[in-house]
Amino acid sequence: MNFSIPDHKAIRKAFAEGEEAVVALFDSVTAQVEELAVQLEKQAGMLKDLQARLSKNSRNSGKPPSSDGYNKPNRTESLRKSGQKPNGGQPGHKGHTLERSENPDHTETYKPEECAECGMSLEDVVAVGEEERQVYDIPAIRIEVTAHRAEIKICPGCGTENRGEFPENVERGVRYGIGIKTWATYFGNQHHIPLERTVQVIEDLTGHRISEGSLLKASEELSECVRPSNEVTAELLRHAEILNADETGLRVKGKLHWLHVASSGLLTHYNVHEKRGKKRWMQPESSANSKERCCMITGSRTSYIQTAVMDCATRTTFAS
Repeated sequence: MNFSIPDHKAIRKAFAEGEEAVVALFDSVTAQVEELAVQLEKQAGMLKDLQARLSKNSRNSGKPPSSDGYNKPNRTESLRKSGQKPNGGQPGHKGHTLERSENPDHTETYKPEECAECGMSLEDVVAVGEEERQVYDIPAIRIEVTAHRAEIKICPGCGTENRGEFPENVERGVRYGIGIKTWATYFGNQHHIPLERTVQVIEDLTGHRISEGSLLKASEELSECVRPSNEVTAELLRHAEILNADETGLRVKGKLHWLHVASSGLLTHYNVHEKRGKKRWMQPESSANSKERCCMITGSRTSYIQTAVMDCATRTTFAS
């Protein structure tokens, strides 16, 4: 649009011609301003559309994450303001360093065989000193298989067949021991590692692949060990003078269940149940033949045992 503004000469001419000429001059200017306003409004709408396109990303539109490129927005943004202190340890902070061990588990000695200057043999020369360096490391981890054999003997007096007794934790056939069961429950429950990845972690570390079914069975077996503690905790909470209780929904095998929590100043009891009733947690624990499974956390030294297949799960926290 070519916007024409009347100069002084045109204004004086219209003034000299009279009122009608002045009005006509202003009408022409008004028409140009109105046309300009329409064009500006149209351009503002186009600019708004372009800005909206540029601001779209995978979080506020249907665009795929790959289209974000280097302008990918942060998932979270901290509300904290930058402090005045420099990064790293602050003045007065007690540092921690790897201390030299006075009683190392192993000692490796390296003897010089010959003189580096003249080549003379040093095999029979007595050392006058030592330079020691220490390395902290984890030894190679591998599965050890122990064969437990109970001897069978015939009594020479009466002919009775006698067998040696196996330890209580050595069951019939081939079974996993306490160590690998502890790993299975620790990875899966304390660190919430899925079954498939737990299998992979154990195989990567030991070279032995354990089945997911064995992981589940280990959790179920160990969960029974803490059932008495859970029952005692629930009983103590039932008689607590001051009790905090709440519940929240969660899914178990795709169905809605409820996580009930009850706590006092010393004890906390979690119980997952299909009912929302506020007194559900106060009901006695199920019998040993039920499908209920449980776990426990004890102070800062954690003994965390939890079933992977939960029809009902319980977690008990003892204050230190």
